[in-house]
Amino acid sequence: MSLIAVWSPLKSGSGSTMLASSLPIVLAVEYQVKVLLAHGGHAGERVEQAFTYKQESLDYMTAFQDTGMDALERLRASGRLNPENVRNYTLPLLSNRLDLLCGPKPMSADDIHAPINEGDGKQAELMTRVMESSKRSYDVTVADAGNGAPGAADGAILRAADLIVVGLNQNLHVLESELNQVRLPPEVKDKACLYIVGKYDRESHCTLQNIKRRFGIKTMVLGVPYCSGMTDAWNMRSVMSYMQRSRGGADLKRRSSLYDAVRNLADAAAEHLGLPSGGSKAGGLHALG
Repeated sequence: MSLIAVWSPLKSGSGSTMLASSLPIVLAVEYQVKVLLAHGGHAGERVEQAFTYKQESLDYMTAFQDTGMDALERLRASGRLNPENVRNYTLPLLSNRLDLLCGPKPMSADDIHAPINEGDGKQAELMTRVMESSKRSYDVTVADAGNGAPGAADGAILRAADLIVVGLNQNLHVLESELNQVRLPPEVKDKACLYIVGKYDRESHCTLQNIKRRFGIKTMVLGVPYCSGMTDAWNMRSVMSYMQRSRGGADLKRRSSLYDAVRNLADAAAEHLGLPSGGSKAGGLHALG
């Protein structure tokens, strides 16, 4: 039904990839929708680093990869790619609730010597087809579109997105350089956007309201606080279990500030996309409409 792209104009420091890995968990748990998590990078990169899942042996993967974008590319080339195929070639993270679509294996030496435009065109075409199919086979797709100038696959994600979550930080020098309509890529201009300030420090003079005013942002800006527990979870590939614990148990009384912040984003995205109600609200931490 809907595609949420998570992207940052900054080369690093926004926490957008961590956010892209945690947002679909919250959507799947709180809204009880079927969610696909994808990304525009290669196998083992970006959001894949957040999770522990069964991987094929290196020899087998080299010879023939049976899941992810490589498998879908074979289907596309043979004319057999359809919405149901996408679900069949994903890895389950939450049973019947959240699936992960792994990226393609890195280019071989032969691919590197192929014409650049040809390779980019194939990547963009495949990602466009996959995103179209995912909209028909999942309630929500969350796709990590990377940082900085988008490549071919990331550009296809941004063009197909119904909503773009733009990752920022509190470094005004960097924001002044990157966050303007002249430098924003064409795939982002005129798209519906929400803004997230990662590793947000409430004590800083660079507040959410100041960022909105300084850069003329008319839509919602949310803050996601720095969380050492999430950093550790990322390093241990245990973001799933960490987010489940951070929800606070059955009574929700021990819910972490990071979970609240991601829930705020999930609520804002769900409202924009018209998802069914997800129950009690998180409390609106750091939200500015």
